[in-house]
Amino acid sequence: MAERREGGEGGGTDPWIWIFVVVVIVALLSSGGDSGFSFFGGGSDIRFGSPSQQGTVEEELREVPPSFINPPAPTPPSSSQNTGTISTPTENQLSVQAFGNARLPYETEYVQISAYGLNRGKVILTGMVLKNKNNESVVIGPDENGRPITLAPGERALVSTGPSPRGIDFKINKCSGYLAQGQNYYPGISNSCPIATTLPQVRDLSENCERFLERSFACQTPNINFESGIDNKCAAFIGEHLNYVGCVKDFKNDSDFDKGEWRVYLGRTREFWANLHEDVYLYSQSGILITKVSY
Repeated sequence: MAERREGGEGGGTDPWIWIFVVVVIVALLSSGGDSGFSFFGGGSDIRFGSPSQQGTVEEELREVPPSFINPPAPTPPSSSQNTGTISTPTENQLSVQAFGNARLPYETEYVQISAYGLNRGKVILTGMVLKNKNNESVVIGPDENGRPITLAPGERALVSTGPSPRGIDFKINKCSGYLAQGQNYYPGISNSCPIATTLPQVRDLSENCERFLERSFACQTPNINFESGIDNKCAAFIGEHLNYVGCVKDFKNDSDFDKGEWRVYLGRTREFWANLHEDVYLYSQSGILITKVSY
């Protein structure tokens, strides 16, 4: 039996299909030739593929300024830290602590003056006056070059009663450990110094010299003699780099070179602070009491 076909034997097309085609054609003609397909006509058309639903992607990218397509790198916030100096500090900018030992000599006693980290400038320390309970006073002097000593935010100064082993006041850096070779400092200086074998010049030295350098103690200039077994080139390298002056020359530009600590010496030959109970006064250069601490 022959198969029955819907719509006649000639394979005629369903009339609903023709109706759908006509509707689509009418919709396309009503769009006015726009490149995007839309529903509901008029100004509220929704465009497919358009981020803002107002135009095609290509149209919108042409209209957007380049600065919005590729935004500039963010600008870091400007620092509110004042890089000037504070000539008349207050008790909210400096703190004082006293250290010592009743059974040790006066050279071991010292006072620590610290600048708070929130300060908005450097505090001038030179010219300030320290006074004890007996109304004896001492004036803080300048640095080794005659310039005023200043404390940046977060820095400190250890003011020792006795004379300086170097004869000057100075600031601690990453090479200062060399200064303790053959000298006693109170409090002590860290013996953490840069390693000479990290210098590029070491590549030109002999293997025997490198081994000798690796065996050397940190922050010390090694003794060179016949038993050292090193050549002249190695000895010249040691004389140039393994000492305080050479270390400063090699590493002064490192970001961590400055350790933020001053060593200040009053140069006295007897005790200034009492061992058991004392009042420590710190006055500004103009005679204003900044802070007082008792123990």
